Parts: sequence; C-alpha cells; structure tokens
Amino acid sequence: MLPLSATVPTMAAALKDSVDAGVVDELARRFATIDDRFDAQGFAERTTPQLAELELKGRIETIARELWRALGDREPADSLAYVVDVARAEPPVDGWAAWPLATVVELFGPSCPTAALDAMEHVTQRMSCEFAVRPFLRDHFDATYDRLVEFTTHDDERVRRLPSEGTRPRLPWAMKVQRLIDVPLPGIALLQRLRHDPSETVRRSVANHLNDVAKDYPQLVVDTVSAWMEEPETDRRMVRHALRTLVKRGEPGALGVLGFTVEPQVVVERFRISPGSVEMGAHITLAADLRSVGTAPQRLVVDFVVHHVNASGARSPKVFKWTTVDLEPGALCTLTKRRLIQQASTRTYRAGTHPVELQVGGRVVAATTFEVHI
Repeated sequence: MLPLSATVPTMAAALKDSVDAGVVDELARRFATIDDRFDAQGFAERTTPQLAELELKGRIETIARELWRALGDREPADSLAYVVDVARAEPPVDGWAAWPLATVVELFGPSCPTAALDAMEHVTQRMSCEFAVRPFLRDHFDATYDRLVEFTTHDDERVRRLPSEGTRPRLPWAMKVQRLIDVPLPGIALLQRLRHDPSETVRRSVANHLNDVAKDYPQLVVDTVSAWMEEPETDRRMVRHALRTLVKRGEPGALGVLGFTVEPQVVVERFRISPGSVEMGAHITLAADLRSVGTAPQRLVVDFVVHHVNASGARSPKVFKWTTVDLEPGALCTLTKRRLIQQASTRTYRAGTHPVELQVGGRVVAATTFEVHI
C-alpha cells in the first residue's frame, strides 16, 4: 500500500525516487521540533548519502534505522513515544515521510510489544502498519490479536482496516506469517466483526483477505460469504471481489453464491483475435459469439486467459475479466474486447505466439492465438 497522501511519480520516474533527501529533511525537522535531544543534523548527514544506491524498501529501512539511532540512548518505549508524537502532529506528516515511522515500529517495536501496539494505533492513521504488525503476529500472537480485536471498533477507519489487512494470509510484499496460512479462522473472526463496516476501504480489505484465504481454503470462504449473503446489509460488491479468484477457477460454490450458472450450456460459434500479429503498443480485438443451448435462462461469467511467453520460452497463464451476460434459451450473444499490448509492472510481453482461451463459468470453451513482435 502506498502512503496516505503520497504523490505517485510519473511513469518516467521510479517509485523509489519519491523517498529522497526531501523526506529525510522533513523527518529531521519534525523530530527536532518535538525532541530537543534529536540529532537532526547527524541524522540528515548520515542518511541522505546512503539513499542513492538503494531501492525503495532499502531506502525506507535505512531512514528508519537512522531515525532510531538519532533518537539516542533511551528506553525503546520512550523512543516510540516520540514516533507517536510525530505521527499525531499537525499538519499531518507527508505521505512518503510517514512510511519510515511505521517501519521504525516494525524493526524496533518487538522489544517492547505493548508500547509498539499502542504506537500502531496512531502511526497507522498516517501510514498503514499492515507490514509493521507482521513480526508481532509471529512473535506475540495472542497480545497482538487481542489488540486487533479492539481496533475493529475504533473510530478511525484506517485503524479498523489494520486487523483485516495486517492478518491477510498472503499480504503482498509482507513477511509471511505461516500460522495465518495454516489456520485462517482467527482472521475470519476479525472479518466477521468488519463485514458491515461503513467504510468501503475497510470492506475492500475484508474482500482481499477472503480472496487470500480462498486460494487455500475455498470451501471455507464459500461457506462464510454464503452466510453473509443472508444478511440484507451485506455489500454484494465486497462478496464479488472476495470470490474473484474462485469465479475465475469456475468453483461451483462461488458461482452459485453470486447467482451464476454453475454448468453453462453454450456453444461458441466464433472466437478470434484481430489482427493476428502485433507489435508493442498496438491493440488487439477479441470477438466471440456465444449461443445458448440450454432450456432455461443462464447468467454467465465470461473471462479470457492470455498465456504470456516468459523468459525461459515457456508460457504462464493470466486470467482477465471480460463480462457477465444473461442468455435466454437459444439466444446468441456477440462480445468484443479491445486490449492494448504493452509492458506492465505485473507482466512482461516477449516476442512469440501467445495462446488465448475463452472461459465461460471458469471452463475453457474455445482458443486462438496471436503473435507479438518486439
């Protein structure tokens, strides 16, 4: 998660470049204002020269370590109190400058877990402590879990989000907490408390947490959301987002919860891609004609799968959402989808033949190919 209020750099600028001397100077000023013992000059002089050779995570951790050093020789709980003071100061600390505050708690808080968990309540309102809480879940699970339960009723939505996001079994970029993967029920219990949260941000986190769990325990997630769907106040968009991986897999329980036809009865009269050969930066258009051969109306989820060429020459599939469609018996539906072929942070296009499959209800019903030239 990017820091709150962070400005995203342009495509030409690396994300790490947002964490620069300006962030160091901002933190030096903030801490010096609150703590007259803080070595602002030494902090800036030691920290800024180190940043150039580091990537984003390395820059954040370096700033956090140097902040701790500049706070001097005092009890860890006392140093954390100054971190909290900076987090609570007005005007709010800049988005990118807030990230090292959470990392200080992550790196140095485990030696005084009670004070660190107290600090998270305030720091997470400036920069999410979803990464910072992971070592505490690993080493101080019971105390941390009890505090997260308390956070589910907090006045601030950013604090309420932490119990869901911080306990995600497969939180991206975060330390693995094997206990949360092996036994997801404590996380589900937190989600039960947050499922009707007034904040869409919190409910989105609940959905992402469930999607993580679904990768290992699909039936548990289907059973959980099936019960939630009986409650009129349940956010249907949240449930759809939680089941997205299972729907792409064609999991019958997930399709049924969302009202989709579990066993689609269709024939594909056409599935093609044009043009069949493209260079980077060009568009392709997918076109499909689906005809119902069922005797009852069908509600269908339609996806397509691109098998990208990887560095070894093998191919890896990626499922993309296309649409949902309602088909009456015998009806014909024509679908088109235009897609730009370009590099992205989550995938790399390479020259070669790219197979593409058409999925209806998670089942492959047709296939074709297109060529990419670099």
